[in-house]
Parts: sequence; structure tokens; C-alpha cells
Amino acid sequence: MSGIVFRRMVQDDADGVAKVEAACMPVPWSRQSFWEEASHTDAHYLLAVDTEKDDLIVAYAGCWVLANEGHITNVAVEPSYQGMGLGRRLMQELIEQVKGLGVDSMTLEVRPSNLRAIGLYTSLGFRSVGQRPKYYTNPVEAAEIMWNTSL
Repeated sequence: MSGIVFRRMVQDDADGVAKVEAACMPVPWSRQSFWEEASHTDAHYLLAVDTEKDDLIVAYAGCWVLANEGHITNVAVEPSYQGMGLGRRLMQELIEQVKGLGVDSMTLEVRPSNLRAIGLYTSLGFRSVGQRPKYYTNPVEAAEIMWNTSL
């Protein structure tokens, strides 16, 4: 994965991000949603781009920055790029970038059944603090609320 670079998302990236989203999520956000997200000054979306494949967007992670807190909104890695450590690298880069914006704690929600993601987030210092019942649809599932308060 030597050809992977990270960069901020811009509105022109909405199509590529929506494709990754559709390949990974049971209820994907629309292209329009990502286009709107990219326009918000409080949103910080980071892309993983494969320069060896014409700058193909292969992963992304989004975070809202509010005061000193970051709220991770979405994380997705295109299925053919999963299992290679890209999600970890992407999250580490996102955390470093938002720390530079004054963020000292971050939160996220994740499906309790997504043990792979929970393992990744736990290894990055996130801890479970509770659940939001019936947060997800397709299938209906609670959300595990995780925080990292010591970035």
C-alpha cells in the first residue's frame, strides 16, 4: 500500500466517497450528504487515496469538531482494501489532524456487532461508556458509545 496518501475531502470528492460508503454500509449516506458535509467548516473529512489507481478514493473518515471535542461521524474502507491496516492508519492520521485543531477528546458510535471496528477503536484508546438503543436500522441495533478523553 505504498501508493496510499491522505488528504482532506473537498466537495468534488462526494461521488468517490459515496461509492465507498455504498460498498460498506447497509444504510449508506447519499452523494448529496457528503457534498454538504464537505462544505461545513466544522466537518473534517479525511480521505485515503490510491495514487497507483488514478487517485481512487479507497477509504474515508469524518469528524465534526466542536470546541475541544471531535465526534466521528463515519469511517469506511473499501472492501478490497480491508484487512491491511488502512483503517488504523486513517484513524491515526485523523486523530493527529484534529488534535492540531485543539481537539483533546473524541467520541463515536459503533454497532455492538462490529467487533472488528470496536477492536480498532479500543486499540486507539476509545472506551465504551454505554449504548443508544435502536440507533441503527437495517438491522435494528443499539449503538455502542465510545470515548477517548486523553488524546
